[in-house]
Amino acid sequence: MKFSICSWTFGNASIEKVMKFVAETGYDAIEIRAAVDHYNWKELLQLSRDLSLEIEGLTGDTGWPNEEQDLANRNTLNRSKAVNYFKRQIEAVKQVEGKYLVVCPSAVGKVAPMGNQGEDWKWAMESIHQLTDLASELDVTLVIEPLNRYESCIVNNAKDALRFVQEANHPMVKTLLDTYHMNIEEQDMETAFENLKDHLAIIHVADSNRQALGRGHINFEKVVSGIKKSGFSKTVVVECSAPGVNPFQADKGPLAMESIYTYAIESLAYLKRSFGEVVSK
Repeated sequence: MKFSICSWTFGNASIEKVMKFVAETGYDAIEIRAAVDHYNWKELLQLSRDLSLEIEGLTGDTGWPNEEQDLANRNTLNRSKAVNYFKRQIEAVKQVEGKYLVVCPSAVGKVAPMGNQGEDWKWAMESIHQLTDLASELDVTLVIEPLNRYESCIVNNAKDALRFVQEANHPMVKTLLDTYHMNIEEQDMETAFENLKDHLAIIHVADSNRQALGRGHINFEKVVSGIKKSGFSKTVVVECSAPGVNPFQADKGPLAMESIYTYAIESLAYLKRSFGEVVSK
C-alpha cells in the first residue's frame, strides 16, 4: 500500500514547497493538478527524484464554467477542445513518469445536464473513447472519478462508475472511490469497494467535512474493512480541503490554509495505523 496526497488542496502554495513538505511528512507519492501550462514538468520530475517522492499521477484539470474543458459538452467544438486538452494532460503524466490521470467525465461544478436524458453521458463516453489510443500508447490509466450530485451531473456514485467503466470497455479506463463523495452518495461504504474491486486504480480519502480522517463522522472502520475485503493494495490518496466556502476553490485564505498541513500529517498517521504500515522516512 502506498500513501499519496493531492497537491491542489494546498491552494496557492508553490508546488516546490508542497512537494518538500509532502516528502518530509512521509508520503510515498503526490498527485499534482494537471494544469499543463502552469508547471515545468521536467523540473518537477527532477525535484521528485531529489526528494524520493513519486509523482504517481495527475488530477485532471477541468472546471465549470470553462466549456472548453468539458468532455460532456453539448457543443461539438468545445468537446473537441476538451479532448485535445486532456491529451496534453496525458502527455504531462508521461513526462513526470506517472501512471494515471484522474478524469471527471463532466466538468467539475457542472451540476445540470446540457442535453436530454442520457445525452451528457453519451458525449462523455465519446470523448473518453477519443483518449484511449493515446493513453494506451503512453501507458497512462484514465481514472474516472465519481463526484457527488452537488459537483457533477453524471457519474455520482459507485454504481455509475461501474457502469461507465464497463461501457467504456477499455483496459486503460479504470475508476476510483472518494470517501468524501461516498459519504453523500453511497448507502453502504463497505460493499462499494468490493463491487468495484476489479476496476479500482486508486482511492481518494477525506472525512465527511473534507477535513482530516477522524475529524468528521465517516465510519472509517467500514472503509478500511471494505478496502481490505476488495483486495486493494495500490495507492490511497489524501484529498482534504481547508475549511471555508466555495468547494471548488482550494485556497481559503492564509489562516484557513494553515490547517491543510495539519490535516495532511493527521491523515497519513491515521492511514498508517489503519493499514498497519510503519513510517519509512
